[in-house]
Amino acid sequence: MTETFNALKRLRRKLRNRAEKAILDFRMIQPGDRILIAVSGGSDSLSLLQLFCEGFPHVAHDFTFVAVHIDAGFGSKPNILESHLKNLGVTYRIVQTDIASQALNPHAKKNPCFICSMYRRKRIYEIADEESCSKIATGHHKDDMIETLLLNIFYGRKIEAMAPVQPVFQGNLSIIRPFTYIDEDLIKQFAREMELPVLQKHCPMEGNTRREKIKNLIRDVQRDEKNANIRENIFKSFYHVNIDFPEKKSRK
Repeated sequence: MTETFNALKRLRRKLRNRAEKAILDFRMIQPGDRILIAVSGGSDSLSLLQLFCEGFPHVAHDFTFVAVHIDAGFGSKPNILESHLKNLGVTYRIVQTDIASQALNPHAKKNPCFICSMYRRKRIYEIADEESCSKIATGHHKDDMIETLLLNIFYGRKIEAMAPVQPVFQGNLSIIRPFTYIDEDLIKQFAREMELPVLQKHCPMEGNTRREKIKNLIRDVQRDEKNANIRENIFKSFYHVNIDFPEKKSRK
């Protein structure tokens, strides 16, 4: 029992230290901030909320936060999440929507994941405004950032990645990603050890998304290139951008 407790203590410390380093490195939190923590019900966002509840020793404490869950209508059980939020004693909002029906509409011209993400983001922005929040904290981690770069290249025809701090609406609101330095596997391990109530995913696209394809691609390349740290190399490339490509000239 003692050994298990100590292992969890070390895991919690590792996760908190890496999150705190990202917060400090990128100045994510300022005194007086009100932060909306986007809680999807997955291991990432629940772990992020847990760390915010426990606090960061070296981060300014003069900020407040509200946990917000957007129920897209795919059939999950937000009552389980609500019970958890009540036990934590945090300020929270659970918002019911019909995003699922819009995303899965057979006449929709965009893929379901794009539509779902767009409407979730829109609703989060609206609630951030209602709650007078200056920041939105998400559980996006290092793997998300790596995969998003490749998703944008493969499907978006652009070289663009998630930023640790992303200003929106002319800088009146910012999205912060405290898990920028943290691997997905470490977060999932923490969620298991903490027995966080991770919601079961009911989306019919689960396991067949473009992100999943990119994740599998990286895994397959790593398997064939055992001496190359593929994921870490992609992540470090964010700091070594060297693009000297001539602009396309328009025809007259």
